[in-house]
Amino acid sequence: MKIAGKLAILFLLMGLVLLPLQAVQAKGLLDGPIFGENYTLKSGQTLNEDLVVFGGSVSIEKDAKVNGSVVLFGGSFTLDGEISKDVVVMGGAVKLGAGAHIYGNLVAFGAPIDRDAGARVDGEEINNPARPSLPDVPSEPFAPRIVDHYTNPFWEALGILGESIALALLAMLIALFLPTHIRRVSDGVLTQPLVSFGMGLLTLIMFIVVIVALGLFSVFIVTLFVTVPLIFIVLVLFIAGTVLGWLALGTEIGIRIGQMFKGDWPLPLAAGLGVFILNLVANIPCFGGLISSLVALAGLGAVFLTRFGTRLAALTAIPDVTETNPPA
Repeated sequence: MKIAGKLAILFLLMGLVLLPLQAVQAKGLLDGPIFGENYTLKSGQTLNEDLVVFGGSVSIEKDAKVNGSVVLFGGSFTLDGEISKDVVVMGGAVKLGAGAHIYGNLVAFGAPIDRDAGARVDGEEINNPARPSLPDVPSEPFAPRIVDHYTNPFWEALGILGESIALALLAMLIALFLPTHIRRVSDGVLTQPLVSFGMGLLTLIMFIVVIVALGLFSVFIVTLFVTVPLIFIVLVLFIAGTVLGWLALGTEIGIRIGQMFKGDWPLPLAAGLGVFILNLVANIPCFGGLISSLVALAGLGAVFLTRFGTRLAALTAIPDVTETNPPA
């Protein structure tokens, strides 16, 4: 039943993604999933691809063959021919005739199966004719608790301190080898804070959409050998951009602290100190979480505005030009 439950969730997600697409006509060759229409594969015909139908009925007549899988959501399925792979039906009814032959698995969730004696299913057959109901569990008597779980504040503080030191060392290395890049990112936030924040928010939304889309494609459309490397690349770029933006903002804080003490600190020293202080402040309960999230989004946006510090951000501030008297 666990397999059927996971498939049901995947169907719902896929339906949400593909819902804006136009429904295709039920013909011998398909252009994509079928929405709200019935599909019939007549006797003697062969369909050399997967068949996905939402809100319609499917009929595979005798001597007809589907070289692929059949996925049906919310409709009746009648089979008297052959299916070379799996059949998954959710919500509806399944009728297997005497000539039905499924070479893969048959999964019916919320769909009763009516099969003749001659019908064959080579793989596993999972049949749940009714929606699963959770067993009644006696309610636990309420007992007030002072503390649900105990966390040692010493170890928690030590972990924050270690994280801050590690980020500070990383900031010093980047400031030492890529000083121009980290300054361009921090300048992008300072000159365009609202644009950087908006770009960071847009990047976060696009990251979630791309990861979800690639995950769905890897299940239903594209092979894992294509989507898994793409997911890894997108994930690495997002993490690298977030970290670089955070370190650039910490570097700017360190530079400002040095200016307060009227000292000309080396950039790696300013970067390490600033990132260390920024990370400590970001871990302050309640206050630090919200502020650090907003700051991190602005830094992330500046990273992509500057192409990871390889160029100046657009709409940068124009330096003042000193007026000079023309020669007489």
